[in-house]
Amino acid sequence: MNEDILQINSVKKSFVRNIIDVRGKEENERFFIIDDLDLQIPREKITALIGGNGAGKTTLFNIISGFMSPDSGDIIYQAENKQMSIIGLLPYKITRLGIGRMFQDDHIFHDMSVLDNMLLADADDFGEFPFISIIYNRKNKIIEQERIEKANSIFKELFGEDNPFWEKRDEPAKSLSYGQQRLLGLARLFMGNYDLVLLDEPTAGVNPQIINQILIIIRSMVEEKDVTVFLIEHNMKVVLDLADFCSFMSHGKITAFGTPDDVIGNDEVRRTYLGV
Repeated sequence: MNEDILQINSVKKSFVRNIIDVRGKEENERFFIIDDLDLQIPREKITALIGGNGAGKTTLFNIISGFMSPDSGDIIYQAENKQMSIIGLLPYKITRLGIGRMFQDDHIFHDMSVLDNMLLADADDFGEFPFISIIYNRKNKIIEQERIEKANSIFKELFGEDNPFWEKRDEPAKSLSYGQQRLLGLARLFMGNYDLVLLDEPTAGVNPQIINQILIIIRSMVEEKDVTVFLIEHNMKVVLDLADFCSFMSHGKITAFGTPDDVIGNDEVRRTYLGV
């Protein structure tokens, strides 16, 4: 099996913006937010993606997960000994191939219950077909109970027997604290049985105690579930403590890749990103 679960080959993505030139005339200008980018994501490792605001990190995640299409280039995903291009696939199809994602902001459904947030993320799609559900009503009830037990098991495994998530399972997710919502967003990924997960700033805006819990959960994904993690992260301490590899994105390209110590110690990274 290929050692890289994801191969990003010569990907370009441009946008058009309206500008006023030196003569005061309006014109459209095309600029590349991602410009001929190459990157390989090693299997069953944690790879961090760092770079300044507007560097194109989230745009890259949007392309990988099918929410945007690149101008050119290809992304090859290796699943079950089979290589396939995921360019042009709809997001739900990419998800079913085994690629999950936690977004930076909208990572849970606030008005749904805590438990329903988990059930919605389950890999089993049996309940998506109403006619079949009516015919196999008894089977559907059994599957639903199994999904509830799966969610309970994940909560216990991640947060212990007496955890707030199971206690508040019937309450709307917005009743949780912001840090707990982040943890719920991560727990949902365990329902999907993913091989690769994309995490967009998982530690942003939470206190050190929650950050520590997040790091433990991410490590357990890799060490116990054999999941590959690709994450965007601005907290350099988190990158140093957590990541096996680190990539630095600048001007639409990956300009440094290696261990976190090597990349963060790189002169260009220190000068242009860290300001030291």
